[in-house]
Amino acid sequence: MAAGAKNSEEKVVREPLFYNELAKLGTDEIFELAKKNKTIRKIVEKDRQIKPVEIESLNDIPKDVPVFIKRSAFKASTDIKTVYVWVVADEEFRSYFGSNWKTVAYNVIENADNAFFRDHNINFVVGKYSEWDSNDNTRDPYELLKEAQEETGWNFNHQGMDMLAVFTNQQLDWSGASEIGGDAWIIKHQYDTNADWHLAQHEASHNYNVPDHGWIGPYCIMTYIFTPYTDQWCDSCDKTIEENKNHFD
Repeated sequence: MAAGAKNSEEKVVREPLFYNELAKLGTDEIFELAKKNKTIRKIVEKDRQIKPVEIESLNDIPKDVPVFIKRSAFKASTDIKTVYVWVVADEEFRSYFGSNWKTVAYNVIENADNAFFRDHNINFVVGKYSEWDSNDNTRDPYELLKEAQEETGWNFNHQGMDMLAVFTNQQLDWSGASEIGGDAWIIKHQYDTNADWHLAQHEASHNYNVPDHGWIGPYCIMTYIFTPYTDQWCDSCDKTIEENKNHFD
């Protein structure tokens, strides 16, 4: 596909769901609450712990980024589509996770691609990390997505990467945004890295032209009410991903 990002408003979705009330808060707000509230403090402590992750290929293991491998899901297949991911994280996300921010983002990508690999032989591989200073004066994730694309030069040079995955932890009006049929998406940290990868799988699916089902729909990760609980797509979404499997070739 062309290196330029698709920035048409008609091709962008903003996800309305947040997994809990805390997920609406930014790093500064959550840290301030944690100082005063023991329960919040414990939630933050647990949330920031690094967890083991499943990989699909030895090539998935990043250089100079500490990860804890849980197990592998290797396949003897020559039809695996590798999608190289450029991770971009803003100052709020980096501040929240400290020196572990790359590992956390890596884990989100690796967990988000488990279903892609299982059902469609698509493997996401993190190939690049960048830092980014997000605009604190907007609560629109799409505006931040556009900003990250511009500041990294994504619109002009992908630097060998296929997909741009943007991570933020500032206050937003929506939990994320993605380009329908495009090559970039953004998520707001949900104070539960398990929730993050469900949201990331949902957003990445939009790049393969998969639509939302809204709040009421089939048991599918693209139906908002089911997004936190499943990594399954409905038959229609599976078909769409399969039809667009070569999107990043």
